[in-house]
Amino acid sequence: MKITIIGVGKIKQSYLLEAMKDYIKQMPYPFEIIEVSDEKTIDGMEKEGNRILEKIKPNDYVIGLAIKGDKLSSEGFAEKIDHIMTYLQKDITFVIGGSFGFSTKVYDRCQSLLSFSNMTFPHQLMRVILVEQIYRAFQILKGHPYHK
Repeated sequence: MKITIIGVGKIKQSYLLEAMKDYIKQMPYPFEIIEVSDEKTIDGMEKEGNRILEKIKPNDYVIGLAIKGDKLSSEGFAEKIDHIMTYLQKDITFVIGGSFGFSTKVYDRCQSLLSFSNMTFPHQLMRVILVEQIYRAFQILKGHPYHK
């Protein structure tokens, strides 16, 4: 099994990169972060969406991060990951869109949508939060006390 995060834009802040590296090195499965270039206007959403879709493998289970997505507890998120990996036996790809959201084609490719909050976060910071929550999910599934 493999977990991938596709994020629009490039992370330039070294402290955010270091935080992600710290969690990623402790992951029990292969983990990849793919960056695709962003568009500066809403007219470019389709181009941005096509770049995202090119990176998704046909059999991946795709979870898009979106404000209108499901809100889960950390335990609920762990259960979702466990279900996908155990019963569906699919690699999981998370998609974090750009400042204009996702194109319709990207929304259509997602099997589920996940929201961390009604608030808007910087996309670079959201990657760190997502990586930490994936790490936390694996700790919950192992019964490790990190979660508490």
